[in-house]
Amino acid sequence: GTLMHLCFQRLDEKKNYTRSDLEGFVQDLVNRNIITKLESESIDINKLVDYTSSALWNELKKAKKVYKEQPFYINLKSKDIFDNNTDEDVLVQGIIDLYFINENDEIILVDYKTDKANEGDEQNLIDKYKKQLEIYTNALSQSLQKSVSKKYIYSVSLNKMIECE
Repeated sequence: GTLMHLCFQRLDEKKNYTRSDLEGFVQDLVNRNIITKLESESIDINKLVDYTSSALWNELKKAKKVYKEQPFYINLKSKDIFDNNTDEDVLVQGIIDLYFINENDEIILVDYKTDKANEGDEQNLIDKYKKQLEIYTNALSQSLQKSVSKKYIYSVSLNKMIECE
């Protein structure tokens, strides 16, 4: 999962990639000592091909601005994170995989998930990561002083964006 995140982070969304380009991209990561040869062998080129021909990739190509791997810090109530009755503030830190400003000036939040999933598992992914996406949404809204228009999970195994309400 970490290697796929790294690849997604370093791909240039302005480019059209062929399979050969993506193989070269991975080799370049090895040549630049960003990943090892052994790590490169575990990267599924088919998943990179799928990603760079996905609906998300097409959205990124049209986006006004793309932000990858953005760290954040936000104070939240303990009860909003852990479902307890404590009013204590908790400092939450994390990294947002991706958000972008689309051509309509909307903020779109995307979280990559590499969980093994089958067609029909979409709701399980939404349920599993709902709280995390809420935290990311709050952090983005606070820092940008603008609400997040849409939030998605990009399932690597399903090669699809799953909209989360």
